[in-house]
Amino acid sequence: MKRSARATATRTLRRTLTWQPKRRGAEELSVPELISPLRYDVLVRAQFFEFLSHRPAGETADRLVAAALEEPYAVWFREVAMARFRPWVLKDPVALRSNYAERVLSSRDLLKSFNTNGFDARTPVTLRLTSGVRTSDTGARVSRTVHVGDGGHRLALLLQSGSGLQPHMYRLDPRPMPLIDNTAVLLAPLGISDADYCAFVEAGYGRHGFSDVQSLLTAVSADDAEAGAELRSVLEAHARSPRPVV
Repeated sequence: MKRSARATATRTLRRTLTWQPKRRGAEELSVPELISPLRYDVLVRAQFFEFLSHRPAGETADRLVAAALEEPYAVWFREVAMARFRPWVLKDPVALRSNYAERVLSSRDLLKSFNTNGFDARTPVTLRLTSGVRTSDTGARVSRTVHVGDGGHRLALLLQSGSGLQPHMYRLDPRPMPLIDNTAVLLAPLGISDADYCAFVEAGYGRHGFSDVQSLLTAVSADDAEAGAELRSVLEAHARSPRPVV
């Protein structure tokens, strides 16, 4: 998907002014832990690859695109991809569908390539390397040092296949960049349930099996007060703060 000319120019200028050499990966990373709690969009894309993997052989492009319009992927495409990079397309339903059809078919081709050849390390995922506590564009304060940058669809392929992100598959970019919270954008449009939200967020805190955010917050806070404060800020940014007990 191409960015607007203005967005491309801004990105190019920012890269020129802040350029630093990327670093090679040093360890395998867990994709669920990496994308939680701010990048629910990667999970949506992984779910779409699962959808694509079950489509009938020989299906026409028109039938595939029509079916894909009913998927959460279409919400991600509209609310995140288009709204951020090509907002003018949202005013033109014909152009929006055309752009979406292009994206759907491109994702189908990417899945075929992955299934046939595996992960293409010639185009590694870019991760952002930071230090200290960072505040996202929604106000969530997170202390982790590695964040998703470019390569969301490739991360989604690994997530869908249950694979980890191996060192040769990614590069670490130390340039200062805004911390994007796509989870906040998608929560309401997708109608994500509390249980599904909790299952996504808990992975970022090394937890599994919690069904509600109150129990998760209590457990995290009991083990690590700073992690608990971070999680609370995330829940507040996502309007998922547990209700006080009365």
